[in-house]
Amino acid sequence: MRNGTGCWIAASSKQNDGLAMKTIQLALHNSEYTESLQNLLLRDGTHRVYIVERPDLRLDGVVVIDGNQAENLSYLDGEPERFVVITRKGSDHLARIWDAGVRHVVFEGDSPSTAHLAIIAAEMRLPRPEPRTRISGAAPYREAHHVNQPARLTVIDPAARCSHCRVCRPWPLIG
Repeated sequence: MRNGTGCWIAASSKQNDGLAMKTIQLALHNSEYTESLQNLLLRDGTHRVYIVERPDLRLDGVVVIDGNQAENLSYLDGEPERFVVITRKGSDHLARIWDAGVRHVVFEGDSPSTAHLAIIAAEMRLPRPEPRTRISGAAPYREAHHVNQPARLTVIDPAARCSHCRVCRPWPLIG
């Protein structure tokens, strides 16, 4: 599916049960690697994945770039914690990437699963914005982060209830 900015959006068919969708931009030249990484991200149903030629830094979330392209390194100046850089081992750019503040570097020979873990690590380092303060996704939609929403747990094997009380404890009370 194409959005209004001309980039491809990969939409997941899973419901996310009210959890905030995390935006990921993939600006990689290896289409096979990009597709594998996209599939991994969509599998959990909590990621909105944009496959772009150039990242849009107005969108929040993690940006995955090809570190072998010198023009991509100019994006690192503003918020390096947002970036996951995929580069060659022994690359001349590796020192520059590290000096710019990027802490999530994956080598080209590493599996897409390794890049997936690096993306999750980068997400965890990002500050959590207040609801509706930054644009996420395609305009005019905005992302609302539900930080204080309690987790919903499914009871697999509920304890039997007796006729005398609302909740029966399966263990004896010691008192």
